Amino acid sequence: MNRVCDRCNDTELIATTRAFRFGLKRLGNLVKNEREYLCPSCGQRITDNPVAADTPVDDAGSGNARTGRARRRWVLLNSIPATGKNGITVQFPAAYETGRDVLFPTFEGNAQDGTVIDRHGDPDLMLGFAEQYFKLYNATMPAGRLPNRLVEIMPALHLLVTAAELAFKALLTRDGKEPSGHFLLPLYEELDPAHRDRIDTRFSESCLNSGLTALGVEPPTVPAILTRYDSTYGGASGVYMDSRYYAEPTTRLRGKNSLRGASLVKSNTPYPIFLPEIVSAQIHAYRFFSGHERLRRRGGDVQHGVREPGNDNHGDWGMVPASLGLIVVSVPQLAGKSAEGADLACFEKLLSEHPPGMCADWMHGGNTLLFYGAGEQSPTDGHGTLKGVQCRVWRHRRLGMHARDLYLLADRLENSAPFGALSSVRIVRDDGQ
Repeated sequence: MNRVCDRCNDTELIATTRAFRFGLKRLGNLVKNEREYLCPSCGQRITDNPVAADTPVDDAGSGNARTGRARRRWVLLNSIPATGKNGITVQFPAAYETGRDVLFPTFEGNAQDGTVIDRHGDPDLMLGFAEQYFKLYNATMPAGRLPNRLVEIMPALHLLVTAAELAFKALLTRDGKEPSGHFLLPLYEELDPAHRDRIDTRFSESCLNSGLTALGVEPPTVPAILTRYDSTYGGASGVYMDSRYYAEPTTRLRGKNSLRGASLVKSNTPYPIFLPEIVSAQIHAYRFFSGHERLRRRGGDVQHGVREPGNDNHGDWGMVPASLGLIVVSVPQLAGKSAEGADLACFEKLLSEHPPGMCADWMHGGNTLLFYGAGEQSPTDGHGTLKGVQCRVWRHRRLGMHARDLYLLADRLENSAPFGALSSVRIVRDDGQ
């Protein structure tokens, strides 16, 4: 369908397509088309989905001198994943010559996908990084043959140890702990006992260990394998360091070790056999103890990416509170808190007279979620007022939840007494019912 100028009303715009290429090896086969519309009457130009914008570019620190022939642009590129979720945005300053339309970067770019990290961190994302490192280890480690040289396996070894470290730290961060350091055994020992047991069990059931057990041979333990990667060359180093700095002078080995400064044949580099099985067990344990899986085991109806639409409903997970015997009261920020973030008097009174079994109030677009048990006469879904506080009741509709809140809710349901109900409290519905 032809487009018409919005200034001249009935003048048909002339469309032209401009193909941009990139003077960047990694993006050399990428071509982006920019469609421009020109009004022959008034001269108005309209560009759909511009690849770049002709705006002033600050190249401070780039060392790129301006020339009279080159034009400058900010390049904005967006990826659109097949999943339909938000992709990554890459921006960089570029120079090009009119008529050639080849954009040459003039400085480093920026990449972001809208990920927000707050004071709680994002353990799910940490595990995602661990899985990616593990995937790259499997792709990088020579398979079906022995490596030709030690240097060939070092990148894979580095990826594997990093995956193990991140998986442990994801488990600890989700539990509210603050893990530190790069040694695997101390991180493992900090885990909740139930998490350690799950990893141990999963590891013992691997094909490697079950084969040894069938032979009557005692398989290695998780701590023994982790220690192998934490201590090399008499404790003077560990694989975390070796996989980066293997060829550095031996004078840089840690501590008062007899090997410092020696001419050393480094024969203590592990060849991964059992550690990949431990990383698989770590990833399994993280998912097994995730909030949505624990709630599902209690009969909860929790689905990823499915929730009621609306600006007052947020989160990647959709949960039906009634499936867990709950109702949830969502209080907007303006109804519960002052401009400074303090609880309003009416909201404080509500919490005092009817304390919730759990309260969640982070990353909800300003909403505070109050969790109660569903009594025999619990209110149904809808907007209304509770004790003078504007709210929305969630019972049978799918409430948006964040992964952290699901985890905390699973903890609360597993470790505490049942939630008190609101069955004796009347909620004045906006529809008068």
